[in-house]
Amino acid sequence: MTYLYLYLGIGLLVGIGFSVRGARAYAKAPAITEVAAQALDPDWQPPKRRWLPLILISSLIWPMLLLLLLVDRPLKPAAPMPEFAVTSQHLQEALSVVEIEARERVFDPLGTVPDVPFGHLNTAWQEFLAQCEEGGEFRRFAADWDAGWCRGRREGYVEMVDGQPGRFFMTLCKTLPEE
Repeated sequence: MTYLYLYLGIGLLVGIGFSVRGARAYAKAPAITEVAAQALDPDWQPPKRRWLPLILISSLIWPMLLLLLLVDRPLKPAAPMPEFAVTSQHLQEALSVVEIEARERVFDPLGTVPDVPFGHLNTAWQEFLAQCEEGGEFRRFAADWDAGWCRGRREGYVEMVDGQPGRFFMTLCKTLPEE
C-alpha cells in the first residue's frame, strides 16, 4: 500500500510541476491564436483557466489507466499455443531425396535465386538432411493447421522413423482466409 501512496504522490507532484510550468509559459507568451484573436477583436478575453481541478483530475486518472491494464489481463495464464506436428493423416506420397530436390529446384530466369534445390533455403535443407538418418525414408505432407488465432496451410517433407513421422522440413506456411 505504501507503494501506491508513493506512486500517487509522485503523479501529483509531476502534475503540479507541469501545470505551474505551463501557466508560467502561458503568462510570458500566450498562444499565437490568442494574440491573433485579440488583434481581430479588442474586447476578446482569454478563457479563465482552472488549474487546480485539472491537476487533481490528472493525478487521479493516470494511475487508473494503469489499473485498467491490470484488470484487463486474465487471472489465469493463457493455454500454451499448440505446436505444429506432422501426423499420419497429413502424409502423402513417399519420395527419395533425389526426387524431392528435383521437384524443389528453383528456376529463376533473372538469376537472383541460386539454381539449387529450395533456392535460398538450400542451406537449411542441407542442415535438415545432415540431421536425418542416412538413406532414410521421406514423405511429403500437407496439413490445414489451426493455431488457435488463425488457420493456415502447411506443406513440406518429413522423415519417417520406424513408420512414424519424425523431423520435418516446411516448404509452405500460408494463412488461410476466414470462412
